[in-house]
Amino acid sequence: MPTASMSNHSAVSRRGFLKVSTAAAGGLLVSLHLDWVAIAQQAPKPQVYPPDAFVHVRPDGKIVIRVNRLEFGQGVQTALPVLLADEMDADWSQVTAELAPAADVYRDPVMGIQMVGGSGSIAHSFQQYRQLGARTRAMLVAAAAAQWKVDPGQCRTQASVIYGPNGQSAKYADVADAAASLPVPQEISLKKDSDLKLAGKKVRRLDSRAKCDGSQKFGLDVDLPGMKVALVAHPPVFGAKVKSFDASGARAVSGVHDVFEIPLVRGSGVAVIAGSGQPNRRATAAS
Repeated sequence: MPTASMSNHSAVSRRGFLKVSTAAAGGLLVSLHLDWVAIAQQAPKPQVYPPDAFVHVRPDGKIVIRVNRLEFGQGVQTALPVLLADEMDADWSQVTAELAPAADVYRDPVMGIQMVGGSGSIAHSFQQYRQLGARTRAMLVAAAAAQWKVDPGQCRTQASVIYGPNGQSAKYADVADAAASLPVPQEISLKKDSDLKLAGKKVRRLDSRAKCDGSQKFGLDVDLPGMKVALVAHPPVFGAKVKSFDASGARAVSGVHDVFEIPLVRGSGVAVIAGSGQPNRRATAAS
């Protein structure tokens, strides 16, 4: 189905730009980088914009979408990929979600920090993920159209396949490398609500099977050699700062390695670092 036009076009402004590259193992990588200071003046200015991708079209046809929010059961590991995949016309059965690592590029576009809370995941990243999907699709179509020597506007997409005007077809994975060498489109057209196939519909949750068969890995499952456990004692109100604290009692607890204050942009807390062999209850008592 062709992507329908909206009355307004979304352009890459000074507040945001995309980086495109070919992954080491092949395929298309698309990253969205934002000028966080222009959006959230209180956020620290990022010194480095790492080339981490939000969407990776792999050679095997899988489409990996990185989610810049933790999954707390609210379904964000599915909801944000739905927005991107819908604009991209991706085959949902081939979409997987991946938790984005800690990096400036994955900060909340509105709050300016990497966070989840306040029911803001969809509200804050709704346009962000839709635009990523639309731009990725446009680049894939442009790559196929160039190979077929036709106008991109004569092509249509459906379920990760591009169809040309003369019966041609190409899978997204087949043109991903070529798409990575193309310039990022400055203007895109987002779909009309009536053309959305995934958003607002019942879809397969990307994390259900792993949670049901026990293969899902949680934070409590991580146990690395020499790993230490950190507990953060938060202030009782949002934005409060530590006036003073006495770490002598905490340091006296067997297994506690260090106690220190964590300065933050909008508040602060106290961290207690304990050895991996110590139960979490000891760290809790030490705080």
